[in-house]
Amino acid sequence: MGEITKMAYKALYREWRPKDFQEVIGQDHISITLQNALISGRVAHAYLFSGPRGTGKTSSAKILAKALNCASGPTATPCNRCEMCEKITQGISLDVMEIDAASNRGIDEIRDLREKVKFAASEGRYKVYIIDEVHMLTTEAFNALLKTLEEPPSQVVFILATTEPHKIPGTILSRVQRFDFKRIAVPDILHRLKEVARELDGEIDDDALLLIARKAEGGMRDALSLLDQCYGIGDHLDRNKVLDVLGALKEEEIFTLCEAVIQGDIVRVISLLDELILEGKDPGQILKEIIENLRNLLIIKAAGVENQLVYVSSEQKPKLIEQSSKINIGKLTELITMLIKSESDLRFSTQPRITLEVALITACSGDNLAALAKEDQLPLKSVSAAQGPFTPASDVQTTPEQIKQPTSGVRIQADIQPVIQADSQADSQRAVAKHKVTEINLAQVKQEWKRLLETVKKTKIGTYAFLVESLPIGLNDGILIVGFKESHNFHRDKISQPDNKLVVEEALFSVMGYQLGIKCVIAGENANDIDQDDLVSQTVKVFGKALVEVRE
Repeated sequence: MGEITKMAYKALYREWRPKDFQEVIGQDHISITLQNALISGRVAHAYLFSGPRGTGKTSSAKILAKALNCASGPTATPCNRCEMCEKITQGISLDVMEIDAASNRGIDEIRDLREKVKFAASEGRYKVYIIDEVHMLTTEAFNALLKTLEEPPSQVVFILATTEPHKIPGTILSRVQRFDFKRIAVPDILHRLKEVARELDGEIDDDALLLIARKAEGGMRDALSLLDQCYGIGDHLDRNKVLDVLGALKEEEIFTLCEAVIQGDIVRVISLLDELILEGKDPGQILKEIIENLRNLLIIKAAGVENQLVYVSSEQKPKLIEQSSKINIGKLTELITMLIKSESDLRFSTQPRITLEVALITACSGDNLAALAKEDQLPLKSVSAAQGPFTPASDVQTTPEQIKQPTSGVRIQADIQPVIQADSQADSQRAVAKHKVTEINLAQVKQEWKRLLETVKKTKIGTYAFLVESLPIGLNDGILIVGFKESHNFHRDKISQPDNKLVVEEALFSVMGYQLGIKCVIAGENANDIDQDDLVSQTVKVFGKALVEVRE
């Protein structure tokens, strides 16, 4: 058999890397400034290129190096044909050095650099040092680099690149010219992808390219990498194939889920969510797609369906128009704001599915939550209260008759009724416990405080971290006064938030068997040593003399 020769494959983002300033997409404000500096001969000795990944920082640095060392230069338009241009493009020039600060971040590496910059360029006019991820340098390394930037050798240019400019010392920033690269707009990325697609074999739909451009989130390198990943799946690359490769949700799936949220159909929301998770979809990605769909509805409502910021396929636009007619702008902004807040909770949650279910059930609407459960019956009431725009369950007076006859838009199936009846029994027990609060005293609470902390710790470790800095200092008419030192004002504020407050109150009921509310106060620096007289004065100060009754 004949030997099969394998050709080395070159990734699309490397093959289509910009070779001159005209090819750098979406950064005209930087390209034009650098070209003018080259034309006028006012090239600085040090630059800082900052911005998101894949937006052209390293490519622009290499283009600037070629412009300085091109055989016809210095020039604003390097030829890309001479020996120096070709060597810089291939990364083999002795005068253009790329340094990864993430792996060469110590003072020894920078000292070595300081020794080498003293020597003249061996091939071209300028020695160019490109230090990538420069924010990773140690403090000592920055100090060593500072000396070189203060007294730079002639014919040496430093180009520092970073995605986190806020981590760079001010002494460095004051000695460089800073250029901020911005995220590339979707239409610009799409235009470039179409250019690339024309050079590739096979057929690629515009809707597929649009989806790739959106998923790149402003990075041209990411867009080309995604196209590279999807390309080759078949002779015809369409939107659904891209979704399969990326593991993303199909538009119809997310549209249907958003429809259920808008209608307040909690049962359907849970059912659809279960189907998506069983298919292996990530809860974080589901939430992200819901927010993006709601954002498209908001743009349609505010600026019209033909607005260029509505990034959906042509088949999906009529459905979005219809869906947008079922909700007003105010409700949309409330939903989006609430779900964005839930994103951070989901990111750090050990139970992402449950966190997402809580977020979506709460998003359905406060009225529906009230219809499903009375006050104290549904733990989600604190989440609803925390969100602001939605009606807290505790503010809605709901009778058993109203539960049996839910408001419009709420669907309660027959299999939910036993759950409601069971919860009604639990609610009755809570009511009895609430009426017996006079039977408990502060000493009993103090005796069980350690067990209470352990219960809170098992329920929500974040709440425990704030509550552990407190002590029970008073009990008045079913309200437990929880005292914090003045130095723990932040902890007091956190426990006062509805979600944390509910966790503590539920733990109190579990441990003590009494329905107690809590009130968080600052009890002074010596809260641990408060005696009875001090306790009374602190309580009077918080609640007023008329509301305080001292009991043995």
